[in-house]
Amino acid sequence: MGCALCCVLLWGAVFCGMRGSFQRYPLHVSFAYFCEDPFYNRLGINPVFNIIKSAESSNKDIPAEIAAVDEKAALAYVRRELDFVPSDSLNPLLRQDSVHARLYGKPNIVLVFMESMTSANLERKSAGGQWLTPYLRSLREKSIYCSNAFSTGIHTNNGIVGVHYGYVPNFAKTAIGMNAPGFTGLPYYLMKAGYKNMVFVTGNPQYDNMNAFWRDNAITTIYSQYDYPADKRVNNFGVSDGYMFEWGLDKLTEYAKTQTPFFASFLTVSNHTPYIVPDAYRSRGETDEERIIAYADDAVRQFVEAAQRTSWGKNTLFILVADHGAPMKSPYEMGLDGNRIPVFFLSPDLEPQVISSPVSQIDIWPTVLGLLGIPYTNNSLGIDFLNCRRRYAFFVSNEHLGVSDGVYFFCHSIQSQRECLYRIGDGTNIIDDEPQIAAQMREYGLNMERVNLLSITNKWTEPLKP
Repeated sequence: MGCALCCVLLWGAVFCGMRGSFQRYPLHVSFAYFCEDPFYNRLGINPVFNIIKSAESSNKDIPAEIAAVDEKAALAYVRRELDFVPSDSLNPLLRQDSVHARLYGKPNIVLVFMESMTSANLERKSAGGQWLTPYLRSLREKSIYCSNAFSTGIHTNNGIVGVHYGYVPNFAKTAIGMNAPGFTGLPYYLMKAGYKNMVFVTGNPQYDNMNAFWRDNAITTIYSQYDYPADKRVNNFGVSDGYMFEWGLDKLTEYAKTQTPFFASFLTVSNHTPYIVPDAYRSRGETDEERIIAYADDAVRQFVEAAQRTSWGKNTLFILVADHGAPMKSPYEMGLDGNRIPVFFLSPDLEPQVISSPVSQIDIWPTVLGLLGIPYTNNSLGIDFLNCRRRYAFFVSNEHLGVSDGVYFFCHSIQSQRECLYRIGDGTNIIDDEPQIAAQMREYGLNMERVNLLSITNKWTEPLKP
């Protein structure tokens, strides 16, 4: 009996040693990052482990049908489609995009990632006939609203890279793991322009390697469960959206006293299972899913309206965007609700406008820099959607490539190679009836994704030095 107990205790000690942490997530590279200087952060990483992981990550599998697209032909297609000539022979995407400033004096920027806020939620009512998202619905007439926007993928890490840095994921593969390439994008150019970059998350920043990834990519300060009172955590994902916003509002108000412009991203999570519905929202739907959507909408409203009443909020651009959509019952081969999302740009200095042409998350960072009049060099497939238009948005799920212009929706399975074409709103596959449209959308999606993945695997994304 004593021997068996010793074996169990020894096994437990070995397991804890292997796991390296009593927190929700086992010890990994992200735990080594503790300050704003990437050099010091990397000193804590075991060099042998780092070499092994670097070798593993160097083999980035690209689906066969994407890899089969000729590299030079795809680059030529993308240049024609986006109408540019590269400014650097070593980086075939690099170009100096023009800016058209509408906002002046370095306004603050607050970016809110709304967890799983699919566009379909804006059209949903509770059993009592109440809209689940009255605030977001009201913003359609008060902001620059993208009515035909798409997330790059279906995971939060996809949205982080898509919005901040302008890249579409390699299907199910994370783009923010260990040894991820360095990116330019919004945080990099704002940092060069004198902004303080920070992120607020509800829970553990080690999730998905976010802590290490952000610190390596121009976001220096991360507020998380380590900063909030322990008794405010509601589940394994940390505090509620409302508390994060309340705490973050105080922090931004305090920081605004430095007179330094800031870029602050907030990652909400309440609209993610397991749902923790506040008592005040128990009557806002028939299911916890409906109730939490109503709560998420109201939490954003309270935060934005409170921020707009502050002195710094009057000089702030608010960007509300879903990190990705949500899985819902779908008539399509690829669930479109997982990628179709709302996007809002809100500022008293911007005239309300509806953008009905296709918009991707990758278009947000060039658009923001264009609005601010900050010069930047673009090495992504993102465009300034206020001054350019794209024919289609392209996006992925774990196993599908999707292309849409808001009227038609084409999808391709990288597992079964099945292809479908739909008119949005009709689940009938019309690919045999509209072969020309299907061929155009297929060509667009395959070429764009080929160049997108080339830019990551060839490290064309490496930041330019200030």
